[in-house]
Amino acid sequence: MAATAHACPMCSQSIAEEDLLPHAYMYSILFMLGMPAMVFGGIGTAIFLKYRKYAAAAPASEVPGEVAPVVEPSERELAPQA
Repeated sequence: MAATAHACPMCSQSIAEEDLLPHAYMYSILFMLGMPAMVFGGIGTAIFLKYRKYAAAAPASEVPGEVAPVVEPSERELAPQA
């Protein structure tokens, strides 16, 4: 039965002799894992801020997804005019 290999012999041996190399690999892997989250999070934040700025600048009746308030007519407007 064959034994399981943890890494290729040359890679395993070169990392074992270095003190800083394993930390360099760790930081590079963390950087590569973090970049997609930062990119998509940045794009999502930019879209959110643009929408919020648009919603603040537009009148309430023009903002998509919002309904303009209904104003009830007063008695004076409903009374017949002579």
